[in-house]
Amino acid sequence: MKTYLLKHINAFTDRPFSGNPAGVVLDARGLPDARMQAIAREMNLSETAFILPPTVRNADIQVRWFTPQMEVPLCGHATIAAFHALAAEDMAGMKSSGSYRFRVQTKSGILGVVVEKKFSASVIEFQIPLPKFKTRNSVPAALLKALGISAGDVETRLPFVSQSYLYLPLRKFSTIKTMKPDSTRLLECLRSTRTLGICVFSLRTLEKSSAVHSRFFAPAAGIDEDPVTGSANGPLGWYLYTYAVPAGFPIPSFILPDGRVEFIGEQGDVIGRKGRVKIRLRVSGEGVQHLSIAGEAVTIMDSLMGC
Repeated sequence: MKTYLLKHINAFTDRPFSGNPAGVVLDARGLPDARMQAIAREMNLSETAFILPPTVRNADIQVRWFTPQMEVPLCGHATIAAFHALAAEDMAGMKSSGSYRFRVQTKSGILGVVVEKKFSASVIEFQIPLPKFKTRNSVPAALLKALGISAGDVETRLPFVSQSYLYLPLRKFSTIKTMKPDSTRLLECLRSTRTLGICVFSLRTLEKSSAVHSRFFAPAAGIDEDPVTGSANGPLGWYLYTYAVPAGFPIPSFILPDGRVEFIGEQGDVIGRKGRVKIRLRVSGEGVQHLSIAGEAVTIMDSLMGC
């Protein structure tokens, strides 16, 4: 029986018991797909990441992500957790403080990761594919009912869009805070729109430095509500730059030393799992050219698993 190192890590936070928890299996070689799925189901976290050698020539490492019910093509917080774990264990060549770059093989293609390893904490930045949003003409009444909101709650000055997720803007933070979706009805709506989840967001935030506050629901993947969703916040930054800024909404942002724009996404506060996502965009006259998310993580538990 082979022994595997399994970590429980909270991502997009620098404090225990906040942010988004993820499982990480370091060096998952030898685990068949069915066993990875069984481990993710046993962990019962929104995602568990499995670190593997690459199977393509232009990648340095491979990461796969499983929810309790299925494998998914992209996961932000579990990637942050995975590279936090590698840095903490001095693996993947990260034996000392410094900056490390990786080309990561994923189901969404080869994506870049940068780890700024420090003595106190590491900051991990993960490239997100540029979204290809489709604007939807109207919000279905069934979706509003499933979310427990009304048509008057929707921010009609911004578009309702979709790619793999739906993105629905709301006028008030109070609506975000008090909404109680019906997971069964929401699952039916997501299946009818052929999407994996829905990001409901408001430009009204808890902190002045934040650009957006969101909640994310993906019952089809076994996630009634995800605390802090990197794969949703990344495209949400693209949405802000492309739709909200030209519409005249005042969006707090920062300019990084390398000239990139950074937005801060809030999520998880409503369910007691406060997290913050740094959304970074490289822009030119033609729009957003590169998109990434960044954050810290905290290890909660280490264990050995025999499989």
